[in-house]
Amino acid sequence: MYNSYVSTFLLSVVFSLLEYSDTQLLINVKNLGGDVVQENITANVAQDVVTLEFQRNDGTLITQLIDFTREVQIVKALVLGEEERGQSQYQVMCFVTHVFKDEFISSDAISKLRQKNPGTIRQAEEDKGRFNVTLDFYLNVVSPSAAKISPHLGPMCAEAADSTYTRLIDVHVWADMLGISPSKLLSNTKKFPIKARPPCTENANLNSAC
Repeated sequence: MYNSYVSTFLLSVVFSLLEYSDTQLLINVKNLGGDVVQENITANVAQDVVTLEFQRNDGTLITQLIDFTREVQIVKALVLGEEERGQSQYQVMCFVTHVFKDEFISSDAISKLRQKNPGTIRQAEEDKGRFNVTLDFYLNVVSPSAAKISPHLGPMCAEAADSTYTRLIDVHVWADMLGISPSKLLSNTKKFPIKARPPCTENANLNSAC
């Protein structure tokens, strides 16, 4: 099993100083620890997608994509290697889960927002904390049929061919939405082996699963 703790503060920033316009948003957000994180939020109305990107203090780059049409959330983590452990490479992991589109601000609404004071440091008006997600299947993102889940899955997670994870329950939801047998999507998945994987923070080989 792989336990992924995904922060869900996407679009939970106060937009009181925003006006309507078609532009990209750069927002400086102060988290509970007092650190200021710059969030880059973009919206593609034609594809009905909203993307958020930010970098953690440890250098990890987080990209969160919401595909409203397919009700898919893709969270990509690019983790830098630790030099003190002789890790010069980086590792990319993707976590793919089902979401309900009404949980997030729509791509159309985001595309009409413009910042008056982009340098202002803001605080989230609501802290949704963290939630624990157990992802029990590997997902083959290089398979052509993976695009049935989301056309953004392959391009976004191309570097995570062996480290993209999802849940069986979500695969069944997507199959039901598409009106197809779950087996057509499950053919692109593989259940985790019983043998436990090492924690990613303790994995010396960044190219191996963890």
